[in-house]
Amino acid sequence: MSNCFKLRQILLALIIAAVPGTGCAEWVFQVATGSSYSFPSRLIIEQDGEEDIDFSAEWETRAWATQAPYYDLRIGKWKNDHAWEFESLHQKLYLKNKPDAVQKFSISHGYNYNMLNYALRRHGLIGRVGAGFIMTHPETKVRGERNEDDGGLNGFYISGAGGQLALEKRFSFAGNWLLSFEGKFTAAYAVIPIADGTATVPNFAVHGLVGIGYAFK
Repeated sequence: MSNCFKLRQILLALIIAAVPGTGCAEWVFQVATGSSYSFPSRLIIEQDGEEDIDFSAEWETRAWATQAPYYDLRIGKWKNDHAWEFESLHQKLYLKNKPDAVQKFSISHGYNYNMLNYALRRHGLIGRVGAGFIMTHPETKVRGERNEDDGGLNGFYISGAGGQLALEKRFSFAGNWLLSFEGKFTAAYAVIPIADGTATVPNFAVHGLVGIGYAFK
């Protein structure tokens, strides 16, 4: 089990413990997958003794290209039509338009959003807003220098902050099970390590997800 997954379990346990108990509450656990489109964003690469590389980066998601696919995990505690939730979204970024000095630039093991959400149910739809920290696992090679991925927490770094706006539609089936369709907009700012320097990697993306969940009543 990866250290990143263990950290998420610890965060989830802390959030569950922090939410006050209520007699009419309902817990909902969900897992989802899908894909995203990242808008072009300014990428700044700074290396010691070298001129900065500063350009408009174009990104691919490649949702199912590696052993760590695009996914989303969420658990929420509902009371009536309101909920507090913890959500972990595993976003993936691959740089499409690499300049000559950049041989590899991806954050494919995760440009991960770990967020606390507030959700509200109205007219059969669920709207949510969330914010939290970004954890990244960068894989880069710039000017022939590869960033070793054994730093941080087993290659993962707390790199910045981000948030989301989302709209979800749920359909109940087979008792407490549910099927969900969700659209999101996410925005984040992160700084990742590279060999002999750092890279500033903001991200703005839209997401489409389909998921399954279970309500513990």
